[in-house]
Amino acid sequence: MKMAVRPARVGQSNRGSVSVGQMQSSQPVTFPAPRDGLVTATDMASQKPGSAIVLRNFFPTLVGCKIRGGSQKRALAADGGDIKSAFKYKYGVNEKLFVATDTAIYNVSSPAAPPTTTAADVSGLAGGDWCTFQHTNAGVSNLICLNGANDRRIYNGTSWTTSPAITFVDGTTMPQLNYGWLFKNRQFFLKNATLDAYYLPVNAMGGAAVVFPLGGVMKRGGSLLTGFSWSLESGDGLSDMCVFVSTEGEVAVYAGSDPSDANNFALKGVYQLGKPLGKNAWIRAGADILIATSDGLTPISQVFQRDRQALSLVSVSRPIEDDWKRAANATGGGWTLKQWPEQNLVFVAFPENTVVTDTTFVLNVLTGRWSTITNWQAFCYETLQGGLFFGSFDGYVWQGDTSGTDDGLTFSATYLSQFAPAGQFGQRATGTMAHMYFRGKSRPKVRLFARADFDKTTPNFNSVTEGNTTSSEWDVGLWDVAVWDGVSELMRYDFRQNVRAVGDMLAVGCVITSGGAVKLDIEVDLATLQVSVGEASA
Repeated sequence: MKMAVRPARVGQSNRGSVSVGQMQSSQPVTFPAPRDGLVTATDMASQKPGSAIVLRNFFPTLVGCKIRGGSQKRALAADGGDIKSAFKYKYGVNEKLFVATDTAIYNVSSPAAPPTTTAADVSGLAGGDWCTFQHTNAGVSNLICLNGANDRRIYNGTSWTTSPAITFVDGTTMPQLNYGWLFKNRQFFLKNATLDAYYLPVNAMGGAAVVFPLGGVMKRGGSLLTGFSWSLESGDGLSDMCVFVSTEGEVAVYAGSDPSDANNFALKGVYQLGKPLGKNAWIRAGADILIATSDGLTPISQVFQRDRQALSLVSVSRPIEDDWKRAANATGGGWTLKQWPEQNLVFVAFPENTVVTDTTFVLNVLTGRWSTITNWQAFCYETLQGGLFFGSFDGYVWQGDTSGTDDGLTFSATYLSQFAPAGQFGQRATGTMAHMYFRGKSRPKVRLFARADFDKTTPNFNSVTEGNTTSSEWDVGLWDVAVWDGVSELMRYDFRQNVRAVGDMLAVGCVITSGGAVKLDIEVDLATLQVSVGEASA
């Protein structure tokens, strides 16, 4: 019997002819440590190695990112109102931390622990959105406080007062002053809903204020929102200039020292930026000022060189431009920025809003890299003796980046790398094995995962990592538990876990859940994803 040999049939699918039994090629794809921080303002084809599409509850560092610490309740305002602002007094060794609700100011430098409440230092107020600055002369340093609803409050290091009074010849009253700053030892003030500024004599704490109208300078109308001194040098220098900023984003810059003399206080120019997002939404960064606007976090030095349309190209917040504008549209204003000098971090906090209440943007000012924090619900930040504090709902003041839990509750830190093609764009690939390195003082518990084609969803992970209580590091190890010669150097750990993601572009990520008594010290390093390219056998 003869056997008939027939030609093989060509494999068919709903996408046309396919190769039958084609071999798959497997290769590792490397993802560097996220040293470029969070980058969300880029298309899929322009993903940059070393960036992250999700970086939540990590702080950006010079080499990547490290997990944040937890938070603990430290004070409870007696009136139970939301904490609207936080500010500090510091003169010599005297350092005090204050927070404000809509009705009172509280000294929370060394408060009783909640649920015991802290009594108000100043009560009977009508607003909690304070602007503060310090003015020192004759050996006395005064904290000047303005909220646009009450008489100016002054704290001299031991007590509060409303004197000396400020007088006006045009009917203005002190409760109408909502913002102030010091320029060449002269106090400047802004008046509610006007384009009028006021100033006092040099070194004066009170007395007759002189109006300095800017209605003829600000062509777009609105009102004056904020102001500051700015120098081309770091700090206050010979080229110090006085800057006025309106609600419409107009910036008027003056040089000189005596506003009463037109020859000594000259207008250098009026410039345009996006609408500012709050009277306290700016910080000093070296020789520059960074202003939070609807267009991004804008360096004031660039305002003189570019028109508004080009400013977004040099915005410090350019990597998270989409998220930034989404938050700006959701809130409209009321932002505050606070620098944590000891950690080179800046915290961008939002007013109470259902869209962004649970989010804080974090900037590393040394690198310009970003991340986000969730679960803190912070309306404002301030520092005290090197520690970080924030105000939240219902009168609570919290200390941040301390312990390993958020008031006893676990929290998760999540990282997802940029998306990268395994081969050519449009070539389907399957991620099957993730390999990631970490640095820490003890081996963490980690969930690795992979995602495809811009899928930014992240998994839950319930296995808790507890910090190393036997560490000998000061202020980290637990008293009577820590071993003085225990591990204090960062060790390198790596994990390999099976994952699965199928698509044209792949990313790798991790989740770490913190839940111990001490802060974790874990940094994310590079990762690889084993990828198979090509169709599987039919």
